[in-house]
Amino acid sequence: MLKLKSLLMVLLLLGSALTFAAAPANNLPLQNQLYAMGKLSIPERSQDSFFNKLQTILNNQLDPHSEALANILVADYYIHTNDPLRAREYLNIAKPLVNAVDLASLYQEYNYVLMLVLRTEGNLTDAKHTADALYRDVRESWPDNKLSDIVLERAYINSYMYRYQEAFELMELALSHAYESNDPFQLVETYNVFAILYGALNDYPSAIDYLQKSIEIMEANPQFTQNTYLYVNLADSYRASEQFELADEYLNKSFEIASNTNDVSLKAYAHQVRGRMLVDQEKYENALNEILLSQQLHKQVGEELFSFEINSELVKIYTELGQLDKAQSHLELAKEYARQLGSQDAHYINRLESQLAFENGNFEEAYQLLNQSYTQYRTQFNDSLTYVSNLSREQLDQERLVFENKLLEQENKLNTQYVEESKKYSYILWVLILLLLLVVGIALWIMLRYRSLARANHRMAFTDNLTKLPNRRHVFRTLELQHKATGQGRKPYSVILFDIDFFKSINDRFGHNVGDRVIQATRNICEAVLRESDTVGRIGGEEFLILLPDTDIKAAYTIAERLREYFESYNFDDIAPGLTVTSSFGVTEYMPEDETLDLVINRADRLLYKAKNEGRNQVMASFA
Repeated sequence: MLKLKSLLMVLLLLGSALTFAAAPANNLPLQNQLYAMGKLSIPERSQDSFFNKLQTILNNQLDPHSEALANILVADYYIHTNDPLRAREYLNIAKPLVNAVDLASLYQEYNYVLMLVLRTEGNLTDAKHTADALYRDVRESWPDNKLSDIVLERAYINSYMYRYQEAFELMELALSHAYESNDPFQLVETYNVFAILYGALNDYPSAIDYLQKSIEIMEANPQFTQNTYLYVNLADSYRASEQFELADEYLNKSFEIASNTNDVSLKAYAHQVRGRMLVDQEKYENALNEILLSQQLHKQVGEELFSFEINSELVKIYTELGQLDKAQSHLELAKEYARQLGSQDAHYINRLESQLAFENGNFEEAYQLLNQSYTQYRTQFNDSLTYVSNLSREQLDQERLVFENKLLEQENKLNTQYVEESKKYSYILWVLILLLLLVVGIALWIMLRYRSLARANHRMAFTDNLTKLPNRRHVFRTLELQHKATGQGRKPYSVILFDIDFFKSINDRFGHNVGDRVIQATRNICEAVLRESDTVGRIGGEEFLILLPDTDIKAAYTIAERLREYFESYNFDDIAPGLTVTSSFGVTEYMPEDETLDLVINRADRLLYKAKNEGRNQVMASFA
């Protein structure tokens, strides 16, 4: 018996040795080529040419490392072209090869695709674990475009698990990676996920803003970006905002794209959104057909992530149609999918159960379930909604800061050029003085000329080119000096922040030339109202700041109101027939507790935001 076991062991070792000997040697150039292909952008990895190149490679005899990597990249292609069943098939082929090679770099490529497949299959817990671990492993070595993919995926998964604060914190990181990658597609995807998060929290105006911004970037860069889901996401946000005509317009566009690209997943989602819209319009029979078709298409491609939503929507439709047995059946399915997803939709399930109990005449049970749903909703969402409401303004400020920083970089470059030119001119001047002592008069004239240019350059560095008002740097320097002086016991000062309402629409309707003339007219309006001791400057595109020395809040409010009225009554017809312009104002006064200038500015900025948010063409002051 012992001899037989020894013989079997020898045969196994011999077989392993023969298998190892038969395997092709490591092809390092091919492996490097495949790793480089994996670092391409998603649009590049979604092209047919990418897939065809991989198929050609797979038709050859490969070493295990190259074969595993090629199969992973084919799975990557399929998951990004919305075919999760085929992606899973190729991942299953790659898995034993990955385990056999046992290299960290190969596991990382495998886990990148695995997290996407797990999320699509509805396995959110494993998808989150895989994505979090992968990011920790590769954040120092992978390019920004792929790091952005992972962070966006983590945020998307967290949104489905109602971890909104964690999701938004990840989005700040994703935005940073998107800017660093200088890849329009990453910015499009980042804004898209921002929209999904805001939509999940019922902030549909913000969701629409981000989607429109995302579509604008995508349509401006068609060669670099492709996200077919943007239009259907925008349609769903318009649907939730009850703007059904716009929702239908973007749904039709989504169906057209799905037909042209043969994208079954997109078609399934578009039918689902149309079904929701028909429910909102109480057209339940038509809605039922759309949702059932969506369910069939989702199953066709193996997409389970939306199964909870589909069954929940069917519960509502069957309840409204009076088919309570079918509603109950789909409610049980919804509960099961919620458990599989690790979902926290207990409040929504209880609400559906409450509606069913009511329809069945169980009014006491219906009341208890509804009360329980309300309590769960408040517990689950209050903290997230408070966090996001605060973050919303911070995020807008951050985007504006990024934009202003880019403008400041351009301004600094121009200033540097002016300084370098001044140095060059001064050098030439002194050389001429030393070499041309006999022509002192000419040399002196040249020196005076270049000094004049230097002063002109200095003025340009502190003056806004369009309005000839003080620029941002000049205004904030003056404001800082005023703030320091006030801190030494002098009279207080007030600050007015204002900007032109709907300025983008003015540019869109009348052209940027008219927009520039409106900004120039702002100087005339301010000079007609303000005192000689006041300082007004342009600090952004259509945003202005006014410093009112020795002025309390009531007097500042009066000045701001006069400016607002002047804007409203100003004759802009001379610039463009039919043009009317209004402005919104935030007014505040220096307070003794204001240790830094930022506190004063931020307060005025919040008041300006409040004025615009509450209807525009008004003045908001800190005493109001």
